[in-house]
Amino acid sequence: MKDFKEIKKWLADADAVIVTAGNGFAQMEGLDMFDNLAFPIEYKNISEKYHVKTIADALDKDFDSWDEKWQFWSQLINEYSVEYEPSKAMKQLKELLNGKNYFIATSTFGHFFEKTGFDQEKIFNIFGDWTMMQCSSGLNHGTRSDLSTVKRYVNGQGEVPRCEDCNSPMEPHMPLNAHFFPDEDANTRFRWFLTRNQTKKVVVLELGVDPTSPQLLDPMIKLIEQFKDWHYIAADLSQEELPDDIQTRSAALEMSLPEAIEKISK
Repeated sequence: MKDFKEIKKWLADADAVIVTAGNGFAQMEGLDMFDNLAFPIEYKNISEKYHVKTIADALDKDFDSWDEKWQFWSQLINEYSVEYEPSKAMKQLKELLNGKNYFIATSTFGHFFEKTGFDQEKIFNIFGDWTMMQCSSGLNHGTRSDLSTVKRYVNGQGEVPRCEDCNSPMEPHMPLNAHFFPDEDANTRFRWFLTRNQTKKVVVLELGVDPTSPQLLDPMIKLIEQFKDWHYIAADLSQEELPDDIQTRSAALEMSLPEAIEKISK
């Protein structure tokens, strides 16, 4: 593990910082897709009816009706996004990036960064954002907020939202099926950010990225291998897991995300 003085110097000298946040980060902010202890209790009816034990399992199931789907989705979105309060570590990350040239690529889809106050133009939700919804028809009719639908369902007055173009039911903007359409505008902004900074001093800060989102792991390491002024800080990996040719430009902290963010931020 690198000396934290060196890590802080990398960040201080950086022309740009790229944050990659995955499932581990979502867990830190309260959304554990694979928790099989709380789900059967909190979502007892869904768990028993469809024989599922986790949020991830339930999102993969085809429910009996669109109304039942939206009842479930609304409960999730309300609990984990509408009522979300940033953790201490999230606030420290916000302070760390304050005034810096940054971009965030995340697979969390929980709307955490937006609600914490990060610049929405600097966020790419690679797996969507479940506070938005898209048409279920398989045609890309764009996205719009689903928060009013969520609010009505939580208040017991829900009605399945319909596409304004074809009247098909709407579904959350996340990869529930083959109909998911990534945010091309955000993807383009991220690609331009990478292009503009490829020859500059860049720090990639990996926070909780695991095999569930390989798009945020291997491609970023390839970029670090390619651009010699880039550095990599991996909060929860070991140094042995990183390629030999970036060892001198990487720091694998092998610790919990809150601890890593706090040590980097001090």
